[in-house]
Amino acid sequence: MQGHGPELPREAQREAAEQLATAVEAVADLLREVAASTEPRLTAHGLKVMCFVSDSPGRNLTAVAAAVGLDLPRASRVCAALEAAGLLLRRPAPGDRREIGLDVSREGRALLEEFGAKRRERMAAVLRRMPTEKRCALVGALGELVFAVAAVGSEGG
Repeated sequence: MQGHGPELPREAQREAAEQLATAVEAVADLLREVAASTEPRLTAHGLKVMCFVSDSPGRNLTAVAAAVGLDLPRASRVCAALEAAGLLLRRPAPGDRREIGLDVSREGRALLEEFGAKRRERMAAVLRRMPTEKRCALVGALGELVFAVAAVGSEGG
């Protein structure tokens, strides 16, 4: 494992990993609360689908399912519920009229903007509750955390 400093003793690594997992779960719970406070209510899977489709409009259901980690039947149900709520649109793909591409509706975009604003507001409230020096250290480390998570994820194990 390549790092930026000396290795922590095994027990300290275990404790740090547990603290990180607890913090991530707390943030995930807070984000689920934010998603649930939107109208219409977004599930975690619905939010992941909406974000992916917003970033990659026109992709088909198979691509969406793979990107968000759902099997095809479940992804189909999530997309159907989002479409029924007026948040997602199904359209023939430009290159192949037999293929159906997905896009976020105007209402869906507004909902994603609302979610993003509420998410930033809640995260800012969390940061304001932290002592300044701890907050600065955390913010400084977040970019490295994202990089490390991506690296571990790409290792596949």
